[in-house]
Amino acid sequence: MHIHDVLVIGAGPCGLAVAARLREDTPSATFTDDEHQRYHWIRKHGRKMNIKNYRTDTDSLEPPSSCSESNIACETDGKLDMLVLDADGAAWMSKWNRLFKTFGIDYLRSPMFFHVDPADRDALLGYTYEHNREKELQPLPGCAGKEVSKHRKKKKMKRGRISQSGPDIDERDRKDYFTPSSKLFRAHCDEISSRYSLGSDVIRHEKVVDVQFNSASAWGHGAHDSVISDDELTDDQEIFRVTTDKGVRYAHVVVVAIGPGNAPVIPPVIGIKPDMPHEGCCHAMQIKQYPPAPAAARVAQRLPTNILIVGGGLTSVQLADLAIKRGVTKVWLLMRGGVKVKYFDVDLDWVGKFRNFNQAAFWSADTDEERFQMIAEARNGGSITPRYRKVLDAHVASGKISVHTHTTLQSLAWNTDLHQWTLATTTPALALPPIDYIVFATGIQSNVEHLPIFNTMKKDYPIGYVGGLPCLNDDLMWADDVPLFFTGRLAGLRLGPGAPNLVGARVGAERIAWNVQDVLAKFNGRYSTQSSSSSIESSEDEKVTEYAAGRRNRFDSLVGIEVN
Repeated sequence: MHIHDVLVIGAGPCGLAVAARLREDTPSATFTDDEHQRYHWIRKHGRKMNIKNYRTDTDSLEPPSSCSESNIACETDGKLDMLVLDADGAAWMSKWNRLFKTFGIDYLRSPMFFHVDPADRDALLGYTYEHNREKELQPLPGCAGKEVSKHRKKKKMKRGRISQSGPDIDERDRKDYFTPSSKLFRAHCDEISSRYSLGSDVIRHEKVVDVQFNSASAWGHGAHDSVISDDELTDDQEIFRVTTDKGVRYAHVVVVAIGPGNAPVIPPVIGIKPDMPHEGCCHAMQIKQYPPAPAAARVAQRLPTNILIVGGGLTSVQLADLAIKRGVTKVWLLMRGGVKVKYFDVDLDWVGKFRNFNQAAFWSADTDEERFQMIAEARNGGSITPRYRKVLDAHVASGKISVHTHTTLQSLAWNTDLHQWTLATTTPALALPPIDYIVFATGIQSNVEHLPIFNTMKKDYPIGYVGGLPCLNDDLMWADDVPLFFTGRLAGLRLGPGAPNLVGARVGAERIAWNVQDVLAKFNGRYSTQSSSSSIESSEDEKVTEYAAGRRNRFDSLVGIEVN
């Protein structure tokens, strides 16, 4: 019964961000000192400041407590005993790399400052120049092109050439408004895993089936002669029991970094069973070969081939473009809404110059329902980038892609003899030819209530949900006394609209790392607890460490240090 310090579920970008951050002693500050004080950190370390809601004119935080709170300082004698479980492979980014290769995606959608390296905000940019790979950066035209003066903007607006100036960007970040190639990003992630010794010995190819949290006595502690970890557990101390398809794992802390989490499901269309595979259709996340084998066989025989793609996001357009490039005769693209064009998944206001203002409004919201509404408005469904809009327009002009907006698929009829969909009805009515294959690029809904691996947790430690997202505490934990941490999309109610993206991976890792130290201090003898009173005298080395790590107030960390 070997008990790990931290067990991470998921080896994608979020899992790598958490693992790297847990092994980084002096991380680059994700936020400024003022932001740390005013928002998340103030909730856990002192509550010295109230946040006033501008709508209700009331304080969002409780009054500061008169008693001093304890501060847990992590002083490790060695590396954390960490294990990462992933259902897709025994390597970092297995699913990510597979999907990028299958979809033929050459460039990321995220800008250069969205990455998972905890050491430096500009780590990806620095890695690019260090290895002379600047040619693998793709500019975002119109997002951060040639700077336009305010005077010229006003002249254009008066002449009616532009209706609004649009969100501004911080000119100091202009160099960051490029997107890296998928090969460059993958190489940077490999460098991160190598730097922090996160090799194959840390990752296991196992699918998690169930997560339980109970006292050590409940798991039969001391009942067998198996291996016990360094800690001396008492029967009333609680640990996690994680059941996988290959065995059982134990840990003090569990971090969930599984992306959407739920399995892709084909929309309930007449004639298709969502839970059963079909030779004539599949979800985009289930594609193993593209074009799929039935369509590829017709292409090889130089027969007319028609593919129907359902969905209005970037993935649907990428798949349509790739199908045409690989010989498909025509692609029919059905979108439930209109074509929305955005640089990123979220509005530029959440990425550019004024993102801190929007993030502050999100953190200051009074209820999770209000936060969920802000997430929905910021993301606003699927969208495509301006670059792919030009690609789509070119295919439409050539007649190779037919786009139908505000159209939904109503029913289908599969001809087993011809291996084609011979009858498909839509609303509004659309005359479709026999379809050889259908791809549902409809995304994946995140809903913890439908995730079977948390059935035991929901029963033993019930919590609330809003829009399928768990109502975690401010430390991204399942509950105050349950160190089950979430990052990525499932932590959206605490991280904001950017939670599913790379920016959410790094911010989530930063917040989780601090609290993991506190939790482990209660269990592991390698960690010590100190009183957080102003009268405590720290050594100069400890103060320098606090300064470098961005803990507390950086200026206080320098008080009393002699400069030679």
